[in-house]
Amino acid sequence: MPVTRIAEPVGTHMPFPRDEYEQRWEALDAELARLGYETAVLWGRSGGSYDRARTITYLTNFPSHSPGQEWSSGDSAVGRSFAALIVRRGHEPELHIAEPVITVEPRYVAVTSVAEHMEDIGEGLAERLRELGIEGRVAYLGDDFLPIQINRTLVAGTPQIEWVAEDFLLDQIQSHKSERELDLYREAGVVACEALTAFMEALIRGERQCDAAAQAASIIIRSGGGFQRVGCHTGPRSELAMWDNPFYGYSDDAAQPGEMVRAWVYGPIRHGYWIDPGRSSACGDPTPAAKQLVEQGAGLTEYLISQIKAGVTPREVGIAGDDHVHKLGLSEDMGGAIWDLYGHGLSTFWHPPIIPAHGAESFVNGRGFQNVDQPFHAGQVFTVETFLREPNIGTATFEEVFIIQEGGVERLTDRTPMLFW
Repeated sequence: MPVTRIAEPVGTHMPFPRDEYEQRWEALDAELARLGYETAVLWGRSGGSYDRARTITYLTNFPSHSPGQEWSSGDSAVGRSFAALIVRRGHEPELHIAEPVITVEPRYVAVTSVAEHMEDIGEGLAERLRELGIEGRVAYLGDDFLPIQINRTLVAGTPQIEWVAEDFLLDQIQSHKSERELDLYREAGVVACEALTAFMEALIRGERQCDAAAQAASIIIRSGGGFQRVGCHTGPRSELAMWDNPFYGYSDDAAQPGEMVRAWVYGPIRHGYWIDPGRSSACGDPTPAAKQLVEQGAGLTEYLISQIKAGVTPREVGIAGDDHVHKLGLSEDMGGAIWDLYGHGLSTFWHPPIIPAHGAESFVNGRGFQNVDQPFHAGQVFTVETFLREPNIGTATFEEVFIIQEGGVERLTDRTPMLFW
């Protein structure tokens, strides 16, 4: 099958020079060797969303033009919005897509070899793997989101291959950021803070949620970035639901004086890299109960951050957090979490490991890189997030983003106040 070799210079308008991506390919090559593979196929989906763009974005900077996961019937290609990367040790990766190669702008991608599959990306990829003589154990990343329709034709067309799911293949690599990545995160922190501060101030003034969200979105877009969601909630109904209208993340309601408000900005705000700070406060003057809850949430957030530095483990931080919650007099019923964690890593999406919460001492490590006993290292981008609930008042939620350093952390999102009074 034809594989297009891009003749003109590639990657001239990427967030990093091409050698940054070449270093990532080298790191992946070494990881495949460590795991005993010669070949891997990595999947991504960037059409219409960002959450599963992360793998292909990280390795190639390729984005799909598709508006979403389109119909796989009629004249539409099976797999439109998806992309696959064939990675063979010692070779530059090959990008495989279900849209015309002519739509791929060389200036935005790191790879020079691209193949289009205008009928079925699964069948086309199987054909290419047979041409390359690939057989035996092949790692693949995408087991948790690749459609059965694609996987069925791919597996049927490659009887010589034993497919092995390795959905944590990139985790160790992505947890070690280059200096260029850290500088990009510093830029993202500035933009995210400006947007979040404007968002919160509008909600505190009693503006409609949608108007407040529009102000935050405008700041992000004017910076040249994008977002997955600018979400908020207000009032007692925010106690159990993170967002008001979950379809968009905001409604046309406005908070009433004294009611609690929360706002979050998150997504690939700068060049595909995820950042997700959040804050809580109250509209106008807070009630005493709301004020106490918000201050407890901010205090718990600051305490957890103070426990983090290179060499400490996520479990140790989680245990310290659980102890602090109990000292505050909060119970599971009052201080339970919407997401049962105290924080997580960041890269081109949320990234393991987590900081376990509400039972950190007995937390059982999950699959892959979800190892809460592996110490933090300098250069990790991480978050602390807290969720404290008071029945009939609301939930005070905070999230702060930082770079872990040897003696503590470098805050990225502290330009937005923790408290607005």
